[in-house]
Amino acid sequence: MKSSSELFPVTLLRADILGGLSEDIYLVKHNRDPDQSVQVALSRLGKAYQETEKRGAPVVLVHGSFTNRGFWLSQKGRGLASYLVEQGMDVWMMEHRGHGQSPRNDDYENNTAERYARYDVPAIHEFIQEQTGKSPAWLGHSLGGTVIATAVALQAFATPPPAFVMMGTQVVRPNLSLQIPLAGQIARGVVRFKKELDGRQMKIGPENEPAGIINEYLARHSLLGRWKSPSTGEQLLPLWKQANVPMLGISAVADTTDPAKYCQRFYRMYGGPKEELLLGKSSGFSKDFAHVDMVVSPEAEVEVWPKISQWLSAYGHKALC
Repeated sequence: MKSSSELFPVTLLRADILGGLSEDIYLVKHNRDPDQSVQVALSRLGKAYQETEKRGAPVVLVHGSFTNRGFWLSQKGRGLASYLVEQGMDVWMMEHRGHGQSPRNDDYENNTAERYARYDVPAIHEFIQEQTGKSPAWLGHSLGGTVIATAVALQAFATPPPAFVMMGTQVVRPNLSLQIPLAGQIARGVVRFKKELDGRQMKIGPENEPAGIINEYLARHSLLGRWKSPSTGEQLLPLWKQANVPMLGISAVADTTDPAKYCQRFYRMYGGPKEELLLGKSSGFSKDFAHVDMVVSPEAEVEVWPKISQWLSAYGHKALC
């Protein structure tokens, strides 16, 4: 089968219709990771039944841990992804290795956010740029935001994105249970033995997470832990402070997973142009939003989605190469 890209092998896995949306799902085999079996699923949304659809500025949505692209788009075709399409954006959704339509790679157990950021994100960015002629903006929730932030810190993009959005993302919260000497090492040993954590069994999501992702988190939040590249040991906060891509940092008052004060601390460390949005009654919202309902809730649809769309649209003209 002929590749959909001149850059590396890309195959069209499936083309679907979801309500009034079209969804083309690609498998990107970029061959950049040390594990050559890696393939990353990338979905492109559009308006169904329009032969000459005019697409706007591209944006890539990256889900968090224990979930998949369904976080952005329900089976009925509703969600932030469909809303952004309705607002005229060219919406793409990337799924982490072994999540959703992305197959498990041979070295699945050792996947990390750094490997996603160093290899997968730049390849996806370049493929979208090849297909659209535009450099896409990026939006990530929780772990998805961490992946994007890591890519920004590492300067992994051949062409910088015009902007990026973080939602419920931080790397600076101390985990008190891991501050106990040896606690972090013991926890990492247990996870390494289990090889992965089951989101369904833990009742926190439909997907599993590999030991590499979990242990990367544990190492970062253990005693003396820091945000760094597992493969090189390079500290990432100094690089984060030197980056200059415009960022919108969103935090939620009732978020107990990634509390607002730690998200805000992380966002304020960023060295580039930045804006913040605090989702709570004190900022004029109807409720104090939490980790998931900042994206997936009727209130978010009315109050949060439009603000994201408006901010991204302001940078849409910069997406042109």
